[in-house]
Amino acid sequence: MEMIDKAGTAEADPFAWYRANLAGQIDRLDLGHAPCGFFRLRTRDGDLLPVAVWQEDGVRWAKVGANDPTCLAEGEQEFCERVITFCWRTPITEEVYFAVTEDGAPWPDLPPERTTDYANMPSDPLEALRIELEGERIEAEAWLATPITDQAGADRAANWALRFADMEKRAQEGRRTEKVPHEKAAKEVDARWRPVQDTAAALKARLKDAQTPFLVEKRRREAEERAAAAQAGEVIRPAANAAAGTAGRKTSLRTVRSALIEDFDAALMALKDNPEIRELVQRLANRVAASGAALPGTRIVTTDKAA
Repeated sequence: MEMIDKAGTAEADPFAWYRANLAGQIDRLDLGHAPCGFFRLRTRDGDLLPVAVWQEDGVRWAKVGANDPTCLAEGEQEFCERVITFCWRTPITEEVYFAVTEDGAPWPDLPPERTTDYANMPSDPLEALRIELEGERIEAEAWLATPITDQAGADRAANWALRFADMEKRAQEGRRTEKVPHEKAAKEVDARWRPVQDTAAALKARLKDAQTPFLVEKRRREAEERAAAAQAGEVIRPAANAAAGTAGRKTSLRTVRSALIEDFDAALMALKDNPEIRELVQRLANRVAASGAALPGTRIVTTDKAA
């Protein structure tokens, strides 16, 4: 805290802009002017470098990463264009700056560095990804055992989730790639067999439909004959279901029951406690609520969820 503490005793605090930036109160940068403060710079290679800008005897100095301090008495504008322009939106606390630069601590908002030796990974991409995932899973689950209580922890969780999202994407792409030849082969098999199967199924259905009028009439006649025999006092043989076919499985009449809804509201009330109806109504109500409206008998419930 030495830099800020000393600056705070000055008549004009050069770290005032930085403090406001940390508090999220700054939305623009005065180009050409290097503000005092502590920042993190992401290089083109993806490396993260700590940046410090401070003032001594009215002269500004800067330090980027492990480089030696640089006097900004000349070249301040060039330094702003090269460094400050790309890091002023990511201020860090003075504690974090010195923890990283002097104590060698990792960035508190980033997941731990990967320790897997990728040079010795299996040649099978699935096995390689499985090993990578397992190492990350163990560390992530151990870290998740402690609730998140600060911004750095929330940032670390978000950044770590990106790493798992990358593994998820690679697994999805690998699965799709491996499925392509199998799906193509399956479609080719379907294309060869489906026409014959569909034609046979259609003719089977037509032949069964063609029997129905005859079998219905046959059952009617047999019912009349049994009624006449009963009236005449004759012995009545057991009723046999009208059937057709002598080679293998027979076709017989089957009574199919279906509902004709005559009063929709009454039918709906009778089914209102059915789990399937409740699940359907909940799904439809959620869809309406997602659009910002509420159905009669419902209210919109908002739930905050990290996404």
